[in-house]
Amino acid sequence: MKEFKLSQPIMAHGNELHVLELKEPTVKDIKKLGFPFDNQMIGDPKKVSDYIVALGNVTPSSVEQLTPYDFLMITSEIMMFFGPKEKVENTAEEQATAE
Repeated sequence: MKEFKLSQPIMAHGNELHVLELKEPTVKDIKKLGFPFDNQMIGDPKKVSDYIVALGNVTPSSVEQLTPYDFLMITSEIMMFFGPKEKVENTAEEQATAE
């Protein structure tokens, strides 16, 4: 789960949100929504909005309240879900090679 502090709050489900929590997408989400970017890794605003609705558990009207800055920052976070993950530990093989 990723938390994103909004520069301006939005209304969602009758509550004012200052932080939007996004769950990590699953293959089920990808099959339903498609990839949120094109072959040049440029985000598709409609698909990104659909991802925010699905991953953030908010309504489309809540997404429409986001500032352009917040939308772009959240787009960036969503794109990072599809990139390589940071290594937490070296494998035993990598440790042996380094020694």
